[in-house]
Amino acid sequence: MNWTDEEIKAGIEHCLQDADDIFLVDVKLNASRRGYQLIVKCDSDSGITIDQLARINRSIHNNFILPGLDIEKVSVEVTSPGAGFPVKLPRHFNRLAGHSMKIEHRSDTVQNPLDAEIISASPESLLLKVNEEEVALDMADVVQGKVNMRW
Repeated sequence: MNWTDEEIKAGIEHCLQDADDIFLVDVKLNASRRGYQLIVKCDSDSGITIDQLARINRSIHNNFILPGLDIEKVSVEVTSPGAGFPVKLPRHFNRLAGHSMKIEHRSDTVQNPLDAEIISASPESLLLKVNEEEVALDMADVVQGKVNMRW
């Protein structure tokens, strides 16, 4: 069967209703040999624990409903996004305040991509520190950010 991304996300959001400040970052439902593989990436404003991920996994097994989908034929994987996962949500940028990131954007006023330190984020704008100057980008112009890994 073919389900829309919105149907799948709505089903997962239903399973997260009782999960405090946890939010859905990404979800994928792929066909596999034995049925389907559901990969769910969640996070929270204060960081997410393995225990919380396990509770979400159980909630999905008990509460996830898509018409025509037998949950017994679904392999569920619930994880937090890794450092290499692209950041797109304002609350995710805000949680990463103080971190250096490479920001891809659609603004014509500054170079693209932009290496910057995250100062703060809101649904409307992203405030960055670039070479000791503060730069604001409209959140609508932000494509994604990736944490600059320092080894």
